[in-house]
Amino acid sequence: MNLTEVFPRLGVGDVDQNFSRLNLSAKSQLLRDKIKLLRQGSKVPQEMIHQIENHLNAISQEPSLMGQWNHYELAYEEFISAGSFEDLLGVVLNLRSCAQVLDPPNQEIWSKQKLEQLEQDVRRGTANGAVREEIASLARAIYECGFRFIRDSSLRSRVMRTTLFLNVTFSLLVITLLWFFQLKQIGSDSAWQTVLVGCLGASGALLHATIQLRQAQVGLDDLRIEPAVLLFRAAFGAIFAIVVTLFLRLRVIDFPYLHTGPADSSPLAPAALYVFAFASGFAEQLFFGKLSRVRA
Repeated sequence: MNLTEVFPRLGVGDVDQNFSRLNLSAKSQLLRDKIKLLRQGSKVPQEMIHQIENHLNAISQEPSLMGQWNHYELAYEEFISAGSFEDLLGVVLNLRSCAQVLDPPNQEIWSKQKLEQLEQDVRRGTANGAVREEIASLARAIYECGFRFIRDSSLRSRVMRTTLFLNVTFSLLVITLLWFFQLKQIGSDSAWQTVLVGCLGASGALLHATIQLRQAQVGLDDLRIEPAVLLFRAAFGAIFAIVVTLFLRLRVIDFPYLHTGPADSSPLAPAALYVFAFASGFAEQLFFGKLSRVRA
């Protein structure tokens, strides 16, 4: 039993949704078969068996995949309290194979030694009601941590797709503008250059933000607002690039070898403006980094 078998795959595509539904159907049927054996043994209270069957029957009436898995999890926890020692051993082994999904607080509770102790109690046949309750709590902890893991992975995937889409969009826009400016022979002193400079700055800022996002461990709350942050950084990168190019035209700091002609009478070459614009957008984080240190 691995992560893709235990936890609902929500919002990650039709293939994963169909696989999760088929897997849920198979696991539910297996649990029904085990309940039939328990009913025949007449050692388990019929009220408990009836309660497990009610949770399993509720799966077919629940429209959402998340709700279906929740009903199955409730039935599974009830089965832990009613199952035989052989069934309980299989439950413990399956849960131990999924223990790596537990978050740090739960790992402190369900340490490796604790899991080994639970397994030994079941193997020796000394698993009383308290041990079964601990195993049910472990199952609930693994389910909840696994769901959070899948939810966070799905959210990160959507944010990365949005980021890559913005990068591709601005890159294609920059290429189109470069081709158009070359075709129309638009000079570096034209007002239309501001549009290309802004797009280059936004493209540089988005590229830098994408690299940081892939390398950083962003929390869930920050990840939810990351698309808005990306748009803000793109807008700031565009403005920053325009400001830098305007500052260069003041010639407070000049680069004579980057002009189209004599340094004192000709503007900067378009290629130089484009390089400065992209670098300015790529370096916009330097401004935010210094601002964060000042606030700290």
